[in-house]
Amino acid sequence: MKSRILTILALVLISLGAPAAGAPSSDPHLRLVFDHVFGPEPMRFEDVSLRTSGGNTISVTRLSYLVSNIRLLRSHAPPLAISTVGFIDAAESRIGIDLGAVPDENYSGIEFDIGLEPERNHSDPSQYGPEDALNPVLNGLHWSWQGGYVFLAIEGRYVLPADQLGGYSYHIATDRHLMHFSLPGPISVDGDSALALRFDVSRIFDAPNRIVIRHAGGADSTHSADDDPLAGLLASNIAGAISLGEISRSTPTEETSPLASTSIPPGTRRFYLQIPQGFGEPPLPADNPLTVEGVSLGEKLFFEKKLSANNAQSCSDCHHPDAAFSDPGNAYSKGVDGLLGKRNTMPLFNLAWMTSMTWDGKRTRPRDQALAPIQDEREMHQSLDAAVAKLRADPDYPALFEKAFGSPGITDERLGLALEQYLLTLISGDSKFDRAVRDEAQFTDEEKHGLTLFVLEFDPARGRLGADCFHCHGNELFTNNLFKNNGLDSEFSDRGRQSATGRSTDAGKFKVPSLRNVELTAPYMHDGRFATLEEVIDHYADGVHPSDTLDPNISKHPDGGLALSCEDRKALVAFLKTLTDMKYRKHEVEISPP
Repeated sequence: MKSRILTILALVLISLGAPAAGAPSSDPHLRLVFDHVFGPEPMRFEDVSLRTSGGNTISVTRLSYLVSNIRLLRSHAPPLAISTVGFIDAAESRIGIDLGAVPDENYSGIEFDIGLEPERNHSDPSQYGPEDALNPVLNGLHWSWQGGYVFLAIEGRYVLPADQLGGYSYHIATDRHLMHFSLPGPISVDGDSALALRFDVSRIFDAPNRIVIRHAGGADSTHSADDDPLAGLLASNIAGAISLGEISRSTPTEETSPLASTSIPPGTRRFYLQIPQGFGEPPLPADNPLTVEGVSLGEKLFFEKKLSANNAQSCSDCHHPDAAFSDPGNAYSKGVDGLLGKRNTMPLFNLAWMTSMTWDGKRTRPRDQALAPIQDEREMHQSLDAAVAKLRADPDYPALFEKAFGSPGITDERLGLALEQYLLTLISGDSKFDRAVRDEAQFTDEEKHGLTLFVLEFDPARGRLGADCFHCHGNELFTNNLFKNNGLDSEFSDRGRQSATGRSTDAGKFKVPSLRNVELTAPYMHDGRFATLEEVIDHYADGVHPSDTLDPNISKHPDGGLALSCEDRKALVAFLKTLTDMKYRKHEVEISPP
């Protein structure tokens, strides 16, 4: 079955390191810093005012790429090869790569690649640790079970006639599009230094190949398929877009990894997660190592009604374990005072791999999010002081906290840490889909068709009429952990991500939820507006509303929407139901409209 799944994927898709080699610690440290510009001006992301030589007015909302095979050139000696692979996310200001210690000398230049050689490109992504540039959760550039990495992704909006906004999405990938750079020096390393590399983003569109972005002919999208020449033109442009900048002295910062190993409290036993195949190592918190005792305490607290003001509601009353820890059938959950929450309750699983919590991502750690509902007046409506006092007065909890943390004391901090430990153990990775990948189950013909639609882009110019789901949901987690505007509204009563960041460019964006167990977690979206999966698919097919922050991978679709037949839509639903974890299969959820 696994080979058949891969065959399906191969028919519809195309197919992105390692720590730096240790040099003597007395040598200076060198850091590469990519300086992104657009022509003569500094790069302005999200701003629809950039002009290309092809006559387009555009924005750039995403520019991410992988840098590998870095070599410092010497005039009279072999190059100094550096094994570090770097991940750059320019829109999020991740622009540097630490090369570690290098000999203090004059170099004649630098070489590097954007992309990966075939061995790395087709390696198992689950082998890379949570801080490694090739970790798929970190870089968002791996096509997971589809195979291979995207070498460079650039996305944005462009002005259409009548001042409407379209979207473009260029993903440069596959072995034949590896981009090589050789920049002559001199590069003089004298002490800890930062070497600037000037990346002129305008050249991606301008030279030597002029790119005119338009929907006609598929010029607004590429996924580097063999029959798509646009990817080759863009790769050729990118290969000439980077030049050598200045080298300057720098003061290296001492980095203490938040993921470093931490000893467990005395008297406790380490808890080991059972990580599903392909998931990779999660970035577990070093200051809260999982223990058997801590997880057990957190589980008890999750079901503890004393955490609410009237002792009538626990976390589990809005996060039902038999429905993937969601609140099935309710657009908004009801709190202890009868008030409704402001957003739909999100399910709780695979949080160990999530980079943020809730629809707007205001909190990044489960411990912080776990304490928020306790205090929220629309939910459990109790102060942390009152909750802690109840636990201290309980005959069992003082001993349980001491056992979990190695010393006496119940505090709100420890309450959050215990809940976090339990939440991090909620893992979902044993669905029919997972078993089919492991050759332990077989898809029906309808499910296979749904999978094909799921992983195929909508690109009529090249004869591809897929559902384009994989851009946001194309990995083992079935979420890219990002925030997107998926076209629910043109005007926003809920500002979404903007309420956390304050940026107008985040208006209407919400966290991309995982599609695992989606069969059980209706109603859908941040406001629970869709009661069924069929309604969700209808929205993406022909119900998208335009706005300035609409995601480019959606705004590039024509006004008529996706050409999905009734059979296509049924097949997508059938495939989505294969993502339900077997441990939840016994539970049938009755859904009523919100």
